[in-house]
Amino acid sequence: MKRKALHSLLERYLQNQCSAEELIVVERLYAMLDKDDLEEIYPNEFPTLEQKLWDRINHEIYLTDEDQPVINTLKPTKRLSLKIWFTAAAISAIALFTGYLFLTSHQSPQFLKFQAQAGILEKKNETALPLQLDLEDGSIVVLQPHSSLSYPQHFCAKMREVSLQGEAYFLISKNPKRPFFVYNKKVITRVVGTSFVIKTNLDSDQTQVIVKTGKVVVSLNEDRHLNLKHLFAKEKKVVLTPNQKTTYSAGADDFQTTLVADPVPLIPVYTHTVKNIYLFDDTPLSAVLNTLQSAYGIDIIIENQELYNNTFTGDISKQSLYKKLDLLCHSLKAHYEISGTKIIIKTKP
Repeated sequence: MKRKALHSLLERYLQNQCSAEELIVVERLYAMLDKDDLEEIYPNEFPTLEQKLWDRINHEIYLTDEDQPVINTLKPTKRLSLKIWFTAAAISAIALFTGYLFLTSHQSPQFLKFQAQAGILEKKNETALPLQLDLEDGSIVVLQPHSSLSYPQHFCAKMREVSLQGEAYFLISKNPKRPFFVYNKKVITRVVGTSFVIKTNLDSDQTQVIVKTGKVVVSLNEDRHLNLKHLFAKEKKVVLTPNQKTTYSAGADDFQTTLVADPVPLIPVYTHTVKNIYLFDDTPLSAVLNTLQSAYGIDIIIENQELYNNTFTGDISKQSLYKKLDLLCHSLKAHYEISGTKIIIKTKP
């Protein structure tokens, strides 16, 4: 069998054209990949996945010639049909199904499935004030009133997981080798080292994630069977950076991502230097925008390129970002709009 047969099968799978038998075969082939394989595969990297599957197949099956793979237990002269070959390979691969739960979504963190071994701790904030929790890895969680956090007494070697009900602020100790997962009813938030807020509104059935620093990945928390499509951006997920927030609504079954209500500078600026940074004297518009983009980490787009011919003079050191933009646009006879996580400056009609 040639390599293109595997390619064709995977292509049909992603296009929902496989038969029921082929679906089972492909998903069992996927089980041949271990955790190390999966960690190297990113969304939309179909060739990488295909190559790793091919390498795994060849690890289990040797080739009698360039075209025809044969199961080790069979005679080299015996040729198998495509369906039989893939089925046999898939059956032999089941034993290699490790690390799958690490990459796929599930309703609860793994420590909750092994409570006797993990030593589960649960903290509820029954006060009227925020409650700070110091985790063993150096991370800090500030629980809001009527919120609770479940977590293991000791995090495992590969990941750190907690389960949240309600609202909390997280300041995560950076450790790229042990990503941090926050689970709640609707979404899973994955981080390495950052600070963010998670809010769940039970009345509106919405969950909101707001990033202060760093970067997080937010995806749906849903039970799923083994599925290759989850590696190719078929699942709903959002990557957030500072001053961005996303809201998942169960009714709409989708994420809405935009800027926070009051963006703050990425790096706090000392008071005595603020005036110098935001004090402009006949400064080209491009330089003014570069200053704002660098300070807040937000893309600002000029719709009409002729606006770049303008300069700006003024002191906008004491205003919030949106007030700064109001003053800037007033001098340009323009206005701005927020579009997703970007700000667009347009000339007035």
